Amino acid sequence: MRKIIHPRIISQSPHTKAPVLTVLDNGHVLVLSDAATDADGAPNFKDIDEKHGQLDTSLRRSRGWKVDGEFVNALTIPYFVLPGNWKKVTGISCGLGDIAKLSFNGNFAYTIYADVGDEESIGEASVRAIEALGGNPWLNHKVVHGIDYGVTYEIIPGSAKLEITRTFDEIQQYGRALFP
Repeated sequence: MRKIIHPRIISQSPHTKAPVLTVLDNGHVLVLSDAATDADGAPNFKDIDEKHGQLDTSLRRSRGWKVDGEFVNALTIPYFVLPGNWKKVTGISCGLGDIAKLSFNGNFAYTIYADVGDEESIGEASVRAIEALGGNPWLNHKVVHGIDYGVTYEIIPGSAKLEITRTFDEIQQYGRALFP
């Protein structure tokens, strides 16, 4: 087990503790951070996240995801986001579609790596992932809340199976197989 400490990886929230990154002996990567809510890919992104929302996600059908729509919908698919400089800062290769188990307060959800975020920040997950963790991201039909520090992301680099992780249920099924 080794810890990764780098001053350029910060939490999404300026008021929380610094994220902790640990590489386990089995190759899984543990991140302890917060989880800001990401609405990217939602068809109504303009209505629910006027400031940061956008239609596209890094994982998409034209890049190998096996679905009908082009982008990963934050309202229906549990996904997590890694910073754009993840490999440079950590030395760890994670591919779009890799699986992670997100945990918070006794709740968990299996998620896929579907979006690349701002460099130097970590701690972001889709609306569906936040809800699955017991969070309520909504206020007046807008995405405004995430989950404070204490969310654990257990990422399995190289675990992407884009042909069998197209729906919430398929992602949960695949996650259960990887995390006995």
